[in-house]
Amino acid sequence: MSEDASASARLLPREQLAGRIQHTLIGQAITENRVRQHVREVAEYGFDAAYVPPCWVGAARDELRRSGGSARIGSMIDYPYGAAPTASRVAEVRALIDAGADELDLTVNVSLLLSSRRPEFAADLAAVVQAAAPVGIKMLLELPLLDPRQREIAVGTAVESGAAFVAPASSGSVGFADPATIAYLRAAVPTSVGVKASGGVKTVEQVRDLLAAGADLIGTSAGVAIVSGRRVTSGTLYSY
Repeated sequence: MSEDASASARLLPREQLAGRIQHTLIGQAITENRVRQHVREVAEYGFDAAYVPPCWVGAARDELRRSGGSARIGSMIDYPYGAAPTASRVAEVRALIDAGADELDLTVNVSLLLSSRRPEFAADLAAVVQAAAPVGIKMLLELPLLDPRQREIAVGTAVESGAAFVAPASSGSVGFADPATIAYLRAAVPTSVGVKASGGVKTVEQVRDLLAAGADLIGTSAGVAIVSGRRVTSGTLYSY
């Protein structure tokens, strides 16, 4: 990103940030009513997409049809650990697309990479991308768990396998999105691959700094608070 573009990103008004935010609802105690409200919030505030738990993709799609909205519906594959067998991950991809998902975030199987099983790591990513096509896959690379060489392998393999986007980590429990890591990813992947910043993004200042560092999209459960200036509510529904 040029210096001028970076400076402009830091000055964006709150209301103009919404189109770069993927409004995310991930957790255990999430009801159907909350999912439907979440989808309505996407339309109200103009967020880029509504991310919901896998079991509620169908309800989110139904609510979007009812409201006449045009936002995308996204969900997570094998979240949060990314440790399921490839066949299970592929089956989940197909089920989510059948339910109406427009895009998917994949927790990579970092345990394969940490075990020096790069061929299996690569084959797993490629299988998921192939199963999802033409729906794009964002790969959550769990970079805080990797050493510098493993980071290079993770990023390179994600690109080679056909990732539409890359992101540093699956959640704040693994690592918070920070400008330095986003800048690293932006420099490491071609312009055809997007960069998503997710994990612990709670403030408007964070969003601006991450966009300035090269992020194309921001994943956060605090989107309403960020664009409206309200206080972030703590708890399960605001942990992403």
